[in-house]
Amino acid sequence: MLTSLRTRIGLLFLVFFALVSIFITATSWIVETQQHDALVINLAGRQRMLIQQMTKETLQLEAQHDTEHILALQETISMFEQTLWALTNGGTAPYLAHQSVDISPPQNASILTKLHTVQQTWEIFRSNLNQAILAEANQAKFKDALQAILELSPQLLQQADEVVRLYEIDSARKSTRLWWLQIIFFSSTLLLLLSGFILVQKSIIRPLSDLSLVTQQIGQGDLNSPVKVNGASEIVSLGQSFDTMRLELANSQSKLTMWAEDLEKRVNQRTRELTALHEVSREISSRLDIDHVLRSVVDKARELLGAEVAFLCLLDESGTVLNLGTHSGPPEALSQVQTSAQRSPATEILLGHHALPCGHGSCSGTCGIVTGSYRVSHLAAPLRVGQLTIGALCVGSSQGQFFPHEASALLTKLSNFAAIALENARLYEQSERLAMLEERQRIAAEMHDGLAQTLNYLKLKSEQISELVEVGQSVKAAVELERLYQSLDQASLEVRQAITNLQTTPSPPVNLQNKLLHLVNEFNQEGQPLTELVTRLNNSVQLPIAHMEQVLRVVREAMLNARHHAQADHVQVTLMQQNLNLVVLIEDNGQGFDPLIAPQDNRAHFGLSIMQARANRLGGQINIHSQPGHGTQVALSWPLNQN
Repeated sequence: MLTSLRTRIGLLFLVFFALVSIFITATSWIVETQQHDALVINLAGRQRMLIQQMTKETLQLEAQHDTEHILALQETISMFEQTLWALTNGGTAPYLAHQSVDISPPQNASILTKLHTVQQTWEIFRSNLNQAILAEANQAKFKDALQAILELSPQLLQQADEVVRLYEIDSARKSTRLWWLQIIFFSSTLLLLLSGFILVQKSIIRPLSDLSLVTQQIGQGDLNSPVKVNGASEIVSLGQSFDTMRLELANSQSKLTMWAEDLEKRVNQRTRELTALHEVSREISSRLDIDHVLRSVVDKARELLGAEVAFLCLLDESGTVLNLGTHSGPPEALSQVQTSAQRSPATEILLGHHALPCGHGSCSGTCGIVTGSYRVSHLAAPLRVGQLTIGALCVGSSQGQFFPHEASALLTKLSNFAAIALENARLYEQSERLAMLEERQRIAAEMHDGLAQTLNYLKLKSEQISELVEVGQSVKAAVELERLYQSLDQASLEVRQAITNLQTTPSPPVNLQNKLLHLVNEFNQEGQPLTELVTRLNNSVQLPIAHMEQVLRVVREAMLNARHHAQADHVQVTLMQQNLNLVVLIEDNGQGFDPLIAPQDNRAHFGLSIMQARANRLGGQINIHSQPGHGTQVALSWPLNQN
């Protein structure tokens, strides 16, 4: 058995696999042990920090002996005791916040002895901590306990450091074991590789060198000289296979010569078809008008396949009727403008993925749209967008067997291009409608935040002036009338600004902090409530003018709601960053409201929806927190990468 080349190589790989398995198992065990040791060292080192923390918290009790400091000290004591118990006896120890880890008891007698020493010192230390917790700061018991804690703390710290050192020494000893294991494995691997090299050189390389000379002769065209190779049974068998291959190559050489000539003709024909198909697809896809795309598809299908008539049908919304989209060819080629999609041959065409020749075979029916004289030869391909079928592309001829076999594949490719072009045109029209709707919504928001707010303010001022005139306070009425004139100027300015925004191109990015400060100052000049800006960012924020407009409109709407509805006397606008989002927080101390109850003022409800729409344009969101009698918080947040 060992004389077989396969057996030798298999045995070699088996030994190598066993060696690697042993090494991986041992290494995994040692690495796992080292990870456990690292965790234990980390926990033992943390004891030092806990000792210092308990000492510090006891000193804080001397300054302020309250429940908060006592609870913090008791929590630290509990964590120290749990960790010390786990280090000494094994078990669960607190690790991170609200997390714990399981550790094993120490196997080293020196470590265990030192841990017992720490335990003894800790019991004395703990009794003084308890006395400090129970006694008042001005009592002698507290002072005695504090003095004892300060004296024992260095001793306990030193003992904890010695425990860490012993753990580190024990871990280093285990690392040395791993190093020696790696040396042994490396040496064994080198010996195994040397054995494998000798085996491969003797059993494979030399016989294959002889076989290589023979194959070079075959590669140079010598198909008449037989192949003879001596060596192992596998190599001899390989030589016989090469000789059989030589005979088959000699036989195939003559056939390939004939096939090459035929293949060259077919490649040239296919190249011409693909070139024409590329030109067709480029022309179809270059336009986004659906009617133009439909006409181009049928014209190019008729031209490319040499058909007498070509027509394209589209499924209706119910998917049961095929309606004629357009056709190319003589008018008399059409008999009707629609046909059922649930009858043969339409069913076979729409459910398939390739062009189907009709008039014979599985598609023995006829298409009711084209007249019988033009469907003697008839090809139909489905128009598919992904898994959705939207229609069919058909060509017909009055001559029997007019379309060659390759025509089906060509029509399939053309229908695929046509389906994509039609879908692109449809999506383009849809995007235009969505863009128009978006622009209408933007204009509506501009009118609500600008002119509508100003007109509402003018209405309120008019009512105030009317009341002042009725009670004879003409001087105040004149002052309010002057403010009314200023608001009219502001309304006129906002209308002109809106018209300008519709006509001008976007401006470069502007500074958000400066704009918010200007808005707050302008709001303060208009009267109550007092409004202030707080910026918690170190760097300035630059926003495109379109994004800046959305942010400022939302902030102004929130401040106006605080003035008109909340009856607040203080508003704070805060600009800050939370994770990867920018946040503008508008807080007031007004009367608040219940967000779950729809506002009675429809205008206010519309304003909230406008604010949310503006946040959506930023890729962000609006969060409103409010309670009756506890003020309102409006938070606008949007991603930093949207700036």
